[in-house]
Amino acid sequence: MAGNVALMERTASALDFLLQQVVRSVEPTAAQKDRARASHNRLRELLDTGQMESRIINSYLSGSYARDTALKPIDDVDIIFEIDPSRWPRSFLLSTRPSPDRVLESFATAIRRRYPNSSVYGQRRSVRLQLHHIDIDIVPAAQHETDPAMICVPDREADEWIKSCPRRHAEMATQVNAKRGGKFKPLIKLLKLWNSNLPDTVRCKSFLIETIAIRLFDQRSFSTLGEGLVLFWDFLASRYNEPTVNGAWSDYGMSFGWLSISVPDIGGTGANVAARLDRPRARALASKARISRDRILRAYETRDLEAQRRTALSALRVS
Repeated sequence: MAGNVALMERTASALDFLLQQVVRSVEPTAAQKDRARASHNRLRELLDTGQMESRIINSYLSGSYARDTALKPIDDVDIIFEIDPSRWPRSFLLSTRPSPDRVLESFATAIRRRYPNSSVYGQRRSVRLQLHHIDIDIVPAAQHETDPAMICVPDREADEWIKSCPRRHAEMATQVNAKRGGKFKPLIKLLKLWNSNLPDTVRCKSFLIETIAIRLFDQRSFSTLGEGLVLFWDFLASRYNEPTVNGAWSDYGMSFGWLSISVPDIGGTGANVAARLDRPRARALASKARISRDRILRAYETRDLEAQRRTALSALRVS
């Protein structure tokens, strides 16, 4: 009996070591981080000149790169540029802010002048600069009138300014990571890897995966990466009545119903991060989660380390 317990502990330890290796394999390299840092710092220096100097109040990083949850290679970086809205003409008499399209176009023009040999084009809420090794999304933002932690970003299609809170996103990720002994961000990278390997008809936005995980693991503890994977996948499976291994689940403020799906933004903007996730895709995601959960549980049970490795990688859909 003691020998069986020791063997189970050894295989569990080997599995966690394997998962840590997988995390390291998808981590951006030091060289990739250095190139990204040099590129975004150079852009910020260039925009802090000329007419833009008086229009920009502050700038800071956003997105998965800033939250340290990005996978390699680092192919895009988001930068928030807080602006002084009074430096642009107001969109109409009673408005407190300029036209979203006008602000985005002025940023696009300024970047084209500073990067004449690079591709620059406008997007719905940002301007993209394409360099040979990285894309940089430039997001103009105005401070929110009442909440200093929140910003408003221009939405070209809606012709309005939309609330966002990237700093709270970063703070929450860091907070949950500390609460879970530094294992949360590595777990997020494994979950993003799994999501990226799903079929196109199932895969969802990585920010949605991260938001679900923050809501879940802010309240639910785990001791190993393998346990974290089991919990996350079991929670997703439970949303559409797939068999679970952890009994009844709380909804943690999320709703995966027949008519609508709601994953509220942890930044407190009131936005639904799952707004574009329809039921067929969500149902398929729950089914894939159940399959991966069962595979990682089999990996825990196997005594052959090579078979364990293959089973664990198949759970992450890594060939």
